[in-house]
Amino acid sequence: MSVASACAWAADAFFDDVPIVLTASRMAQSPVDAPVAVTLIDREMIEASGFTEIHELMRLVPGFLVADWPDGSPMVANHGMSDAYDRRIKIMIDGRTVNSPAWGNTNWHDLPLRVDDVERIEVVRGPNGAAYGVNAFDGVINIITRSPATESGVAVISRIGDDGFHDHGFRINGDADAAIDWRLSGSHRRAVNFRPYRNEDGALEARKIVERSVLNFGATAQLSTQDELQWMLGLSRGSTDRGAPGSLEHPLREDDIHAHYVHLGWKRSFAVDSELSVQFHHQRERARVPWQVTVPGLGLLSVGMDSDAQREELEVQYGARLSPAWRFMLGAGVRREAARSRSMFDTGSTISGVSSQLFGSVVWSPVEHLRVDLGGTLEDHHYSGSLFSPRLALGYALTPDSALRFSAGVSYRTPSLIESHAMQVIRVGSEIKRIGAWAGADTQPERVRHAELGYAAMFRELGLGVDVRAFYQEYDDYVDDERCWYPLQPWERPPRESAWACPPPPVDFAPIEWDWQASRGPSSFVFRNVGSFRVTGGEFSIDWRRPGWGRVVLSQAIIDVDVQGASVDEDFETSAPSSITSLLLIKELPGRWRASLGYYRHSSMNWLNDGDRVPEQDRVDLKLSRRFGGANSGSEVALVAQSVGGRYVDFHAGRYRREPQLFGSLRLTW
Repeated sequence: MSVASACAWAADAFFDDVPIVLTASRMAQSPVDAPVAVTLIDREMIEASGFTEIHELMRLVPGFLVADWPDGSPMVANHGMSDAYDRRIKIMIDGRTVNSPAWGNTNWHDLPLRVDDVERIEVVRGPNGAAYGVNAFDGVINIITRSPATESGVAVISRIGDDGFHDHGFRINGDADAAIDWRLSGSHRRAVNFRPYRNEDGALEARKIVERSVLNFGATAQLSTQDELQWMLGLSRGSTDRGAPGSLEHPLREDDIHAHYVHLGWKRSFAVDSELSVQFHHQRERARVPWQVTVPGLGLLSVGMDSDAQREELEVQYGARLSPAWRFMLGAGVRREAARSRSMFDTGSTISGVSSQLFGSVVWSPVEHLRVDLGGTLEDHHYSGSLFSPRLALGYALTPDSALRFSAGVSYRTPSLIESHAMQVIRVGSEIKRIGAWAGADTQPERVRHAELGYAAMFRELGLGVDVRAFYQEYDDYVDDERCWYPLQPWERPPRESAWACPPPPVDFAPIEWDWQASRGPSSFVFRNVGSFRVTGGEFSIDWRRPGWGRVVLSQAIIDVDVQGASVDEDFETSAPSSITSLLLIKELPGRWRASLGYYRHSSMNWLNDGDRVPEQDRVDLKLSRRFGGANSGSEVALVAQSVGGRYVDFHAGRYRREPQLFGSLRLTW
């Protein structure tokens, strides 16, 4: 069963005694039977958390970190080891990839859907290249939307808070007995994530005010008893007011953002566990960035930071059960990725590439209780060539609802279009005055060899779910942007013996005189393979619920990063916190009241590159809500306080302070 085509069916199955996951191996299965560790964030957790942005929900996943900064998109990391561009986790919506084709990261603010559109989120907490190929490198996040077939009626929601925060939305569903199940949803949101913050040197740091409007349409038509057609359309438009007065690095500006997608799918069901599906996805992102900086000696310069990126992908998948002991899945896909940015590529032309992949898995039960899962993806990548990502998983059922799991495999991450083609320049006339990011020559794909030992169980009589795992991940050919130096004068050597000399610049490179006069001279950042490291650790999560009392979801991760004699960033060994804790407490109260508390903690760490040290810190969120209306009504009034302790350090202790948020919400359904 394909990831997208199974959404409507699984929306009901998820609430049965045995939940179903779709993302671990592209086949519907219990989390106990999955070949890799999977976390489910269900609708109850989404509502109780009080989060209004999808990326914030990743705080509920063992070992995951969330951060934001004023000059870019938020980032999500698994076990740290990340910078301002979270390009090592594959993000999907209903099975379609939404990572940006340019950087490979996810523009979380620009996703054309809102928290209210999400039914649940499935998170694979480790490499999963065997199922999804390159770039499913440190994990997979599959955001599964609420199916039109499982909803009815109309809903409106309004959230209003301090500092001009508002988030208004609606949902309209077609008639339950209509030939086509459809849903139309929309929202408009404004939030101040960062106010100008005066650092220890007295300088103002950048602000960030995000404003977005989102419109979504989804429909499903049952063409026959065997055939189903699905189509989804989404649009996100808005602006981000960001920057700091007088800053060269973060000038004041208002970025204009547009993103949209089209998703078409058809499936034919032949029998139980036997299905053919075809999917086509189109995604486009557009940013118009009025970047103007004042450069000593040159005055005010307009830098063309506008960008366009898009992806088209076609995928075919077939799965069937051959016998009680054998089950298989086989599929193929082709995708085209393209990006255009005059400043990032020093050209007005479009940079593009076409890749294809063949993927599959076989599950075999040779004896009772034992399950063997073999999977792999063979990919022909437009830049990195042929790559094969295999996985072997063994599962041993201790009881019908508990099992031990061992899995091992190899996964890859290929350089993004920017990492493989960038030549980021500032031009004045025919001369290049500054070179920023620069693609290195023949950058190799990153590789991770991974293994994990896990235990998953559901104790139904106790209302308890348990997930424990130990993991080992060995990374090679890590890609980073390393600073390089040009000579102080054309005839001189780099200023320090340890400095890395930049590659020979273009003939029209004439650096700004102010750069030459600086003590270290002009410099650039070159993407290149910088080394190897090893990550080991363990995680556990406990999910306990009792009807009438409430629910407790607790997770803990322990992480150790060991750099193995390579030239990676000197902060690399501290780029993951040694400990990450997450707690969501949901308490049912009399009179249809409900209280929830979210507690999120990590020990001190260093975000890489644009980030820096973040001390040990805690965040506490509170929500108090009351349902009203009929017994099955979704109407609710609530008060939410996020980060009740006030401003907190985010991404860089010396520069960025994230704002707390207090707001009330009203949801009406009929």
